[in-house]
Amino acid sequence: MKKLIPYEIDGNKVSAEYLQKAIEPNLSQLETDLVGDLSYYSENSQYTPGSLKIISITAIGDDQYSMSYGFKWTIFNGCLDINADEYTTERVSFKVKSHGLEFDIIDTQRSTSAEEL
Repeated sequence: MKKLIPYEIDGNKVSAEYLQKAIEPNLSQLETDLVGDLSYYSENSQYTPGSLKIISITAIGDDQYSMSYGFKWTIFNGCLDINADEYTTERVSFKVKSHGLEFDIIDTQRSTSAEEL
């Protein structure tokens, strides 16, 4: 799935630091898509809101970059009556376009039974 963050490259040299400063104020637009569906860990897993952070941005080609990010999530274990806190790191690639930053996000939503049939 493609997700576009509108952004005008204002003639500045595009660097990892420049892109990180451009993306950070817009992370809330990507948050749900980047975290995805945590039910593959457990039906009881929940994202910790506001914990999404950029770890690094690396150039991988002409106007193409890879962004590493991390976030916290919790899982409640009813049998043991405890919450476990976890931290996950992931990567997403994106392209710098003239009108914005286009993220190529892998859809992790679980299929319904009807969709599988």
